[in-house]
Amino acid sequence: MTILYSTLIMLIISVFLGIMIAIFAKVFHVQLDPRIEKIQHALPGYNCGACGYPGCAGYADAIVEDKVPHSKCTPGGADVAAKILAILKESAGEAETA
Repeated sequence: MTILYSTLIMLIISVFLGIMIAIFAKVFHVQLDPRIEKIQHALPGYNCGACGYPGCAGYADAIVEDKVPHSKCTPGGADVAAKILAILKESAGEAETA
């Protein structure tokens, strides 16, 4: 009987904690700019820091939020800069039509 009660108590605690995690995930959800994710995928992902930011995610965030130049990715070169510029132009075009 002890094993059965222990299992039931652990099951109840697990369900309760799962529900609490789901509630907190909804309450504290942070909406991110979709351009950041697109730019991050366009970057090579080396996280080399040549752009002056700690990694590609930080650089992608800085391009969108701080308007830093899109051509600072040395390993990606002109190809990556062109992709990032296309993403920024595409989002600017969507903003004008909305």
